Amino acid sequence: MCGIWAIIGEQVTPQQQDAFMKIVGRGPDLTVLEEVQPNVHLGFHRLAIVMPGDTPSAQPIVGGGLSVVCNGEIYNHQSLKIDCPITLKNGGSDCAAIITSFIKHKEDLKETCASLDGVFAFIMADSKNVYIGRDPIGVRPLFYGYNSNGSLLIGSEVKCIEELCERVEYFPPGCCATISISSLNRPVQPQQYYTVPSVADRFLSIECTQTLVRDILVKSVEKRLMGNRNFGFMLSGGLDSSLIASIATRFLKQKPVAFSVGFEDSPDLENARKVADYLKIPHEILVITPQQCIDIIPEVVFALETFDPLIIRCGIAHYLLCQHISKSSDVKVLLSGEGADELFGSYAYMQRAPNALHLHKEILRRMHHLHQYDVLRCDRSTSCHGLEIRVPFLDKRFIDLVSRMPPTYKLMPMKLEKHLLRSAFEGWLPDEVLWRSKEGFAEALGKTDLGDILADHCDKLIPKDLYEQRAERFPDRTPETTEEYWYRQIFEETFVYDKMGHLVHTKVYRTAAWHRPDEKENINGDRETDSLDVKSDDLLRLRRRSTGSLGVA
Repeated sequence: MCGIWAIIGEQVTPQQQDAFMKIVGRGPDLTVLEEVQPNVHLGFHRLAIVMPGDTPSAQPIVGGGLSVVCNGEIYNHQSLKIDCPITLKNGGSDCAAIITSFIKHKEDLKETCASLDGVFAFIMADSKNVYIGRDPIGVRPLFYGYNSNGSLLIGSEVKCIEELCERVEYFPPGCCATISISSLNRPVQPQQYYTVPSVADRFLSIECTQTLVRDILVKSVEKRLMGNRNFGFMLSGGLDSSLIASIATRFLKQKPVAFSVGFEDSPDLENARKVADYLKIPHEILVITPQQCIDIIPEVVFALETFDPLIIRCGIAHYLLCQHISKSSDVKVLLSGEGADELFGSYAYMQRAPNALHLHKEILRRMHHLHQYDVLRCDRSTSCHGLEIRVPFLDKRFIDLVSRMPPTYKLMPMKLEKHLLRSAFEGWLPDEVLWRSKEGFAEALGKTDLGDILADHCDKLIPKDLYEQRAERFPDRTPETTEEYWYRQIFEETFVYDKMGHLVHTKVYRTAAWHRPDEKENINGDRETDSLDVKSDDLLRLRRRSTGSLGVA
């Protein structure tokens, strides 16, 4: 994990330098802020994972009149560097492949981004243009905005540019853009180079699909073991994180460490212990209390840059565990199971879809917004503690495969969710883990649901008369619970809502593609979908659950 930053159009001021330093946690090993072209400054905070401490892996990477800073890992960098006609400064970095690919593809930015196998957000410049690119799903974040002077600012997180800009926008996943340095007054125009496949392959047999799922996921994990720092797993005891741990353990020469978090009475900790014992790897458990969860929330809101209650709930445990890992171990890279539930449509409410077509539409919708939810939580909770998280389920090849699977393979009557994934990895995990039904990370903290704990706390914290006037204080997206009110209050004490409130997406957990087709973020298109609706009391119950369940109990 690294942090990148840029200002194009003026010289850097002390205030702007201070803003750049707000994301130093993303890269505590090296900080560089360099003028690479007149009035074009690129900033970089490095977390050394590959070749730690080695100067050739520093950034900006320079060559052929180009300079680039990148937050990411390019797994096919060696093949992209073959027969490179130029000499690069700091060419030892895997991110140097961005320049070599750009040159090989005759400065075609879309082809360059499409050629990169990995996760990335980069800013590249030559004497005429600035080039921006972001990975297909948005695993690595990127934001931009203009200041009152008309200069363009770009950064890994909102907090490093928000004070400097009049309005902040996220740079969309799967997109790239070319910006003329001499015409900064023109708006940024992202070009899409990747979309999640939407047409299923109806002729793919179950047996063939199982083989492909197993082979491609194994390769996805293997390529993400690039680097020579210590690896660890965020082990919840559920299927996805346990499966990633099982695959990675087969490849790592040095035993990785499994980390789990929960309340003292958490049944999930016992399941995580079973997985660690089965894999014969060290296992560290962080036992937390409800009061710790409550106390840390202002920090979590600042780190996650959101006020969505379900992201925050799941982010609490994630944040506390990463904080613990950073302070107590030498692990720097974490592998996690995020993305599997969206790809396979395995959340409880998704498994209650009216039919496989509706589930397929909902999967596409969830994938489109993933960078604003679980991927956001993953990135911010780890990066602020100087850790890097890698998510093998969100490998481009794996996404392409699973998205094209017949939807009926994801909605199988009388079968456990993710049946195809489970059956593809028979023998890789204990049966009681492999065939255990899903639980959410937040809900699995203990026998008492974290959502209930927080709801009770907020009901006492927010006076009734104050809550009744919520529409006057928050006329836009008015909070519907005292918990939402508290998070929104914290958020607006930290960030300027008018500048970046629109970046916070709050509806993906509240409706499905078949629930409210009039919502602009929902996927619609046929009369059957348009006729379906969901009762308002069911929506409220959906909101009160954490990410993992999301079903109406």
